[in-house]
Amino acid sequence: MYPFGATQKDRYNPRVTVAPISAFDEALAAERYFEAHEILEGFWVDYRGADRDFYKGLIQAAVALHHASRGNAAGAARVAGRAIALLAPFAPRHAGVEVTRFIERLRAVAA
Repeated sequence: MYPFGATQKDRYNPRVTVAPISAFDEALAAERYFEAHEILEGFWVDYRGADRDFYKGLIQAAVALHHASRGNAAGAARVAGRAIALLAPFAPRHAGVEVTRFIERLRAVAA
């Protein structure tokens, strides 16, 4: 399986690598949410795949978690709602991400 919904024909494209998603996951796990947002946004800007909204949803999710970690409950809830709307069509799983579980985490942030 290729990262970010890429196909075999993309395997030699230097923009399609495992590094961005691995770095995003690592930053999220370390609760470096703003960094996770920046990492994936760097990929997303040029990405034109059919699942572009999925990655936008992950970026929004990282922003929501960042707001929550800073005590900005209103901002976290607002951005989490947008992230959920973008991610929901890709549930239960997409591109190696347990979308349903991620949405549950965002709902907790939005509550």
